[in-house]
Amino acid sequence: MEITKRELGQTILKNVVKCKNPMESQEIYNGWGEKYDEELDTLNYQSPQYAAKMFGKYSDGVKAVLDIGTGTGLTAELIRKKYGYEGVLDILDANLGMLVQADKKGLNIRNIIRHWVDQRGELPVKDESYDVITCTGSLTPNHIPVTALPGMIKSLKHGGLFIMTTRVTGTESYTLEFDRLKQNMIDAKEVELVEKEEYQNFPNALDEVVNVVLVLKRF
Repeated sequence: MEITKRELGQTILKNVVKCKNPMESQEIYNGWGEKYDEELDTLNYQSPQYAAKMFGKYSDGVKAVLDIGTGTGLTAELIRKKYGYEGVLDILDANLGMLVQADKKGLNIRNIIRHWVDQRGELPVKDESYDVITCTGSLTPNHIPVTALPGMIKSLKHGGLFIMTTRVTGTESYTLEFDRLKQNMIDAKEVELVEKEEYQNFPNALDEVVNVVLVLKRF
């Protein structure tokens, strides 16, 4: 029986989340870039839509954006083409093949940055450089470590927004660690929770995957 694109997309998604380590997940992405958009479209992938929607809601006055874990540039494409953002756009990802696919979309990108975000979250950009950072689908096991969040936020201007998505179901230990760190940062007055919304990430998939989009404001 021939496997469908939807079944293939579901299988690959499970593999990248459930694999042993980040290196193994990147090996999967190495061969996925050219078909990534098409296969996730069969699952009606929602995270880019929700992240971009939040960007559109809070985009007044935004002049510089960094899209971390851009993949093939799905979120970047939406904020450019659907929400009409015309300012500076930099994209960052660990996977060169995915960045190549993002670059093909003609998004008027200033900097294409290949960088592996480690546990410290240090980025190869200046601190306080961006009005908004987006991070869609990368705050998940075997991708960006939870502990990277404070380091990444240093690249935001004070008063800037970090718009991110992360899973609620199927990633229990990662989700608990993320929630604890987020709350600690809120309690320490490092960030403020501006908005939060849960959604079904893959409506066409057989297994329910609940995600959340968060908007954090840096003090």
